[in-house]
Amino acid sequence: MKLLEQTPDLGRCWVRYAFRSWPGSGDLWLDLFSRALGRASEQTFDPGSLVGVAELEDVVYLPPVESLQEEFREQVARRLTSTGTPVLVQSLVGTALRSPDSSEIIDVLHTVATGDVAQLDTIPAGATVIWPLISGYSDGAELWDQGLGRLAAAGVTCVQGVAADLSPADRRRIVEVAGEHGFERLFHGPAPTEREFAVAVRNAGMEPFFRRPLPSAPSRLVHNRRLAGYLASIGELWLRLDWTESRGQSFYRAARWVDRESHDLVVLAREGNLGVVSWLDDDSCQVIEEIATRGESSLLQELEGEYLDSGESQ
Repeated sequence: MKLLEQTPDLGRCWVRYAFRSWPGSGDLWLDLFSRALGRASEQTFDPGSLVGVAELEDVVYLPPVESLQEEFREQVARRLTSTGTPVLVQSLVGTALRSPDSSEIIDVLHTVATGDVAQLDTIPAGATVIWPLISGYSDGAELWDQGLGRLAAAGVTCVQGVAADLSPADRRRIVEVAGEHGFERLFHGPAPTEREFAVAVRNAGMEPFFRRPLPSAPSRLVHNRRLAGYLASIGELWLRLDWTESRGQSFYRAARWVDRESHDLVVLAREGNLGVVSWLDDDSCQVIEEIATRGESSLLQELEGEYLDSGESQ
């Protein structure tokens, strides 16, 4: 079971690792590693495949599978979480997560694109939802109002919109599965924006940003992964707002360095010793010091507020 790796970020729900071969599901779902349409394959797994699954220090992504492969996926999830590895399991509406130590995110694309919006009522309270943004099939104010209203009523706490990066083949498959009702907008209309959807989520009373899943130990790794998640979120929202690019990129750069740092930066900050970290810029240093002392970042809160408030006029 060989792995693909990328730099984790907010826009891909913090996925770092994905298995190169994966059976997938035949329903419509978004691959969070590539942001392309996910697909089923003829790939199957047996328990012997688990031999190569080892401890990893960042988010491993387990996409949806057909029912016959669910038990294998749960075995993979349990093997990884038993070593402290953070695991993100992507489920479809109507399926149940059986690995309680994993983080779960429920993909609603198939349900929404095929017009079965009432099924959103079955999503359990406290769940986190991914809403792939695809012109003609998961966009439009009326659909968003109806769908987000149902999710809020069900007690869903977080709904993150992710803009899909679709190939022509992906578009054709959506039409084949979901019908032709959105054909014109899918092929010729403007793409829905993550910012517009985030505003709609906030207005429905839910959180529009999925927080980074963290390893269970050691404390140094937990602290640094959390700090890097905050810094990467700051960098992404900074750039989405079209503020000074060089400063936004500096937060991204700091996030990457924090992820590799061997010292516990929260401990250093509380001891007043962050100055020994030579690569740390002043802006990122202030963010780390604030998180170490009060547990949150006022800069991230400011950026989220600006992004959501200004988004209403976009």
